[in-house]
Amino acid sequence: MLGIASISGTGAADRNKGHEQGWGDEIRITAHRGFRDVFPQNTVAAIEGSCRLGTDRIEIDIEATKDGEIVVFHDAALDALTDESGLVGETSSEIVLQAEVLNSGETIPTLAETLEAARPDVTINIEFKNSGPLTWTEFAERTLHIASYYSGEYYASSFDPGALRAVRDVDPNVDVAPIFGENKAENLAIARELDAKAVNVSTGVLDEDLVETAHEEGREVNVWTIDSWREASGPVELGVDALIADYPHMATFATKDTHRSPPGWGWHGSSGE
Repeated sequence: MLGIASISGTGAADRNKGHEQGWGDEIRITAHRGFRDVFPQNTVAAIEGSCRLGTDRIEIDIEATKDGEIVVFHDAALDALTDESGLVGETSSEIVLQAEVLNSGETIPTLAETLEAARPDVTINIEFKNSGPLTWTEFAERTLHIASYYSGEYYASSFDPGALRAVRDVDPNVDVAPIFGENKAENLAIARELDAKAVNVSTGVLDEDLVETAHEEGREVNVWTIDSWREASGPVELGVDALIADYPHMATFATKDTHRSPPGWGWHGSSGE
């Protein structure tokens, strides 16, 4: 059994009400790949370090190896970020899990190891990157089974709508968020089709109309990738809900006041086992 349960019963109407009452004014920070410019990205050290720095959320990338192990890594190929070479999806887990990331002494972890390193009060954004030899359905089944043991909240995101459709098919209680940096209307339609909890959008496509539309429909707007207070200022002024950032404290200068989110403003994820 997947062991997935609903963390929040908050509906779209309640989320809209929250925005009207100003609850959305609190800007949450998502540690992109575990604050990749502070720690070696997508490693256990990055997860532990991001948690120590008090991040609200952590974004990680997942792929499948040749033998179907779900690992945390960003690139399709090992070459640029590790001391190994070849495509992750064509390489055995034995080799992938021994690959050293950016000469840091840290190796590529499994999804299970990564979630074990996270604090349960941190929401994990699990980005589906490459399914390797698996179908998206097989990939989603393995991923959600592993994620169900995480005692905190999590959700699935992806550039590929097929990956998110597979998540919905495997367990409709798990929240999803399409990622996009173009084709705003097309991707908002995908968000409606999937009843997505959020849209994760690039700064290049972000505008007032997108934020207003998403909020009217009860969806969060999370913007990537923020590397300075200058880049944070525009999204903050537009009223986004979260900044996906490579460094911590990206909203400190851009915001003057903070507000607590309403009770129940959470993600659908694991009940913990």
